[in-house]
Amino acid sequence: MSGNWAKYSLIAALAGLVIGLAGCSSAPVGSDPSLTAAQRDQAQRDATRPPAGPDESYQSVIVEYDLPVPFDQFSTWFAEKGAVELSVFMTGTSAVPPVGLVAQIHHDAVRSDALIGSWRKVGDRRRVVFADGTSALEEITADQLPQRFQYEVWNLTNDTGRYITYALSEFRFSASERGTHIRWEYSFRPKGLPDGWFISRFVHQDFRQFMAATLTAMSGW
Repeated sequence: MSGNWAKYSLIAALAGLVIGLAGCSSAPVGSDPSLTAAQRDQAQRDATRPPAGPDESYQSVIVEYDLPVPFDQFSTWFAEKGAVELSVFMTGTSAVPPVGLVAQIHHDAVRSDALIGSWRKVGDRRRVVFADGTSALEEITADQLPQRFQYEVWNLTNDTGRYITYALSEFRFSASERGTHIRWEYSFRPKGLPDGWFISRFVHQDFRQFMAATLTAMSGW
């Protein structure tokens, strides 16, 4: 009897440790309420972006869409205006509620504040601010237009930031019989072993729905 009790106690302790580790992190850069607006901006401007690379621990989702617009016409529009206004399309998905953790990354964004550059070339950085006052940093990490565009999202101050180190958002464009084919991949890097398990459902179900709704909104450009 005492052996079984010890075993159950050990299991409970391990389960508590796993849950306790999930979402553990240091405070996001620039979140100290004692900072002035200028100090916050400088801190986030100087913040080191998490290095990204091939990683088997990513939780990734891919959504593809055919836009009935000629590829050359779409490419010109995206390079001149579309990349800058991505958050506009993401906030236009009101039919998709902010689910659990993941869709909060873009849902209810109210503005973006330029920190480095004007969001047109690699290294340009901005802060996206949400309706509830939370925020995230975004930086362009690849600009190979008209075929490929990628940016990294990190330093999230909402609940999502408890579970991920960063996320990579990558668009690939190509000509198709219907006009322009869009392939959008979002890859989330969990902070720890249990975090990948916690966010998996949201990434592969809820966030997929959110991405599809965003591309549908983009079709109205």
